Amino acid sequence: LINQGAIDAPFTYIPSTENVGYCFKFVPEEGLIAPGGIQTIQISFSATALGRFEEQFQFRVAGSPTPVILTIKGRVTGQALRFDTDELDFGDISFGFPYTKTCRLTNTSPMPLTFKLRMSNDGTQPAVSCFDQIRSDSDPSWREGIHFYVEPREFAINPSQGTILPQEHQDIEVTLCSNTVMEFYRKMLVDLVGLGKGLASLIIKARCFVPELRVYPEILWFDDCNLKVPLERKFYIRNNSHLPGCYGLIPQEPEEDCPVLYSSPRPCGIVQPQSTAEVPITVEIQTLGNHWTNV
Repeated sequence: LINQGAIDAPFTYIPSTENVGYCFKFVPEEGLIAPGGIQTIQISFSATALGRFEEQFQFRVAGSPTPVILTIKGRVTGQALRFDTDELDFGDISFGFPYTKTCRLTNTSPMPLTFKLRMSNDGTQPAVSCFDQIRSDSDPSWREGIHFYVEPREFAINPSQGTILPQEHQDIEVTLCSNTVMEFYRKMLVDLVGLGKGLASLIIKARCFVPELRVYPEILWFDDCNLKVPLERKFYIRNNSHLPGCYGLIPQEPEEDCPVLYSSPRPCGIVQPQSTAEVPITVEIQTLGNHWTNV
């Protein structure tokens, strides 16, 4: 505000309630300007709606029949943080195997944006991968299956948060390790710190299966065994599916007077699609006679 007159000019801001007027703040709202003097006014604007606007703001000057008018024009745009695709489709996936896909998050707005990514309806307890299982043939999940008291957390996002500068992007890795035989249809949601939650989203789809593995021969004969002398044979596990699978020999329960003891140097492993795994097994007979056991 400039006082071009020859006397002091007391001024007062007249608050506006029209359109977006209430979104503006002027500091100071009143004061006194000496002849030939200048008063700097700081204007703050906090938008509450998208679109173009044009607003007039008035300052009353003591002794003047007409107010001083300032017109402010502008356009409010959305916080443009966008994915480079509408969905990530993992297709058919195998139970317990992690799969990773990548998408890109781009900031098309003129300001830096801080984001946090989260999955809709994801659990809290980490999922169990096949690689965790095959590290331990005594894991109870081989015998009892994988159970959770709560929903498993089957998705991992890297990075799950960060800041993207204007016109820059961030590549995001999404890893799905399913512990549920089902068809997935989830959303990855984008929260913007200080601006709102779920302002952008990406659909994630997948179908989880457990591939059927076949063992042959179904009966493994150990003829003419010597008492308490280890004898090794081999059997095979065939995977005819298009998905990888994992196997694990159920650990033998410790029992007194058990007539047959068995073990394997490869008690757990992975069978790739359309392939066969060779599994050596060692048997030691503890008592005379004919015996059989299930592995």
